[in-house]
Amino acid sequence: MIVQKPEPLDLEILRDIAADMRGELDRVEEQMADLTREHKRALALKQIFGVDPLTRDRFNLLHANIDQYPGKMAELREEERLLTRWLDRCRDLLEQKAA
Repeated sequence: MIVQKPEPLDLEILRDIAADMRGELDRVEEQMADLTREHKRALALKQIFGVDPLTRDRFNLLHANIDQYPGKMAELREEERLLTRWLDRCRDLLEQKAA
C-alpha cells in the first residue's frame, strides 16, 4: 500500500476556513439565544393561556417552543461543540505553520 503525504496546508486557506467557522459558531450561538428566549416566552404564554381552549396556531406555537425545545437545543449544542473542536484544530494547525 502506498502512503501519500498530505499536501502542506496554505495559511491563507486555513485562516479563511477558521473565519468561516467562527461565523458559523456565532450564528449557532445566536440561534441558541433566540431559541431560549422563545422557549421562555412560550412558557409564560402557557401560564397566561391556562386551561382556556387554544387555536391551532397558539397550540403549534407552544408545541414548537416548549415540547420541541430540548431536541432543537441538543442539535445546536452538538453543532456548537463540533465547531469549537474544529476551530481548535484550525488554531493548532495555524500555530504549527507559524512555528
